Amino acid sequence: MRNRKHLSQMTGVLLLALLLCFGMTVMAAPSVKGDTTLTVTADETVSAEYTITNDAAMESVTLTLAYDRSALTYMSGSGGDHFSGSGGNGNVTMSSRPESTTASFSVRFKGTADGQTELQILSCTAVVDGEEVDLLNPEASSSGEEETQGEEDEGNENRASFVIDERTFYVRSPKSLDDFDSVHLEIQGFDSRVLKHNSLDVYVVRLNSDNGSYRDDFVYNPDTGNVIPYVRMESGTDDVIFIEPEENGYVPTRYVRVELGWGPKYTIPALKHVIIDGVDEIQDDTNRYLIYGINQDGEKAWYSFDYDKNTLQLFDDTAYQGEQNYILELEEKERGLRAEGNEQYERYTRDMGRRLYTIMFLVILVIVLLNVIVLMYLRIRRMQHPEEEDEEEADQKRPSSGAFVTGNLEENETDFQEPEEEEEDEEEDIDLEIIDLDDLEDDD
Repeated sequence: MRNRKHLSQMTGVLLLALLLCFGMTVMAAPSVKGDTTLTVTADETVSAEYTITNDAAMESVTLTLAYDRSALTYMSGSGGDHFSGSGGNGNVTMSSRPESTTASFSVRFKGTADGQTELQILSCTAVVDGEEVDLLNPEASSSGEEETQGEEDEGNENRASFVIDERTFYVRSPKSLDDFDSVHLEIQGFDSRVLKHNSLDVYVVRLNSDNGSYRDDFVYNPDTGNVIPYVRMESGTDDVIFIEPEENGYVPTRYVRVELGWGPKYTIPALKHVIIDGVDEIQDDTNRYLIYGINQDGEKAWYSFDYDKNTLQLFDDTAYQGEQNYILELEEKERGLRAEGNEQYERYTRDMGRRLYTIMFLVILVIVLLNVIVLMYLRIRRMQHPEEEDEEEADQKRPSSGAFVTGNLEENETDFQEPEEEEEDEEEDIDLEIIDLDDLEDDD
């Protein structure tokens, strides 16, 4: 009896130990805990904390939250190893690589008004042993893994592939999407399972990165063989799916093609408005883009996407083009006025140049004439100077007032020396005394 009692006690202990182990396993199952309600004060910061646990070590964890933009403004996030986070348009996405069974995140907001606001955990996924697990719904992830386990074991050799951000992505079996049916489509020569919209010519493929870190849906364009991230948004009453723009399709005036960053690794082809500064095109500083999309009726058009507000609105091309035509008309008038002004300026420059040359020619001519006049005047002066010198020499040769004129009047009257004509006027007042030599002899 005692041995049986002892055996029963041992059995109870073993059962209790098994129950404890089972309980510990349940406690270690995937879970996401954190704040869902915040008390907010205007212009003050408030934090929300989140803890993610899993029974196996997680290679990477990604947590996405939704918040009310009218009550909160995203500031920053933190937590874990190799943390990365982004937010600002009503959603916050945080990720890290903890390499452990637990990961913690913290996100900070700034209140815009007093009161309480709700936070919603949109998704929380983790990569465990190279496989993506939905921690909010682990049963669905397990069933999905069982469905695709055989496909995963096949490898990537016989699959279509795409290079995105210098990383290779392979086509895998897609998950179900609303309004899409699973079909087979040949991609790059490989038979691939894709999703086709019930009423639209839109195909969606599931791509996994080569290391399994990224697994997302992409819109596949059979005409070009390109893929873009699958994005579905509401625009008023329209359900819009982003698609690749037509290669030679219509592009509104003053828009250029850009790549809009979408998530941590992807981009979406878009258009950005530019301002013409002379000959340069400068992109405006707003976070608004034009994205090509198709609605539920199959109508393709450009949609204005506000990245900050995460809103989508149909682009009114008619009103925009009318505005641009008016602007172009004003610019054409301005260019005409500018051309006319340039022409008048050039004409004025030419006329002033001609006038300047004329004035310079006249100035040079006056200077030359003045030089000629001066030279002629100096030459005349030089011609008058020798006559004055001759007059001075003649003055020196004139006889004094007491001189006698000698000569024989009878024999030769020409013996008298007559003064030069130039000296007659000066010698009119001089009395000459004529002495007869014969009388002098008689006196003797």
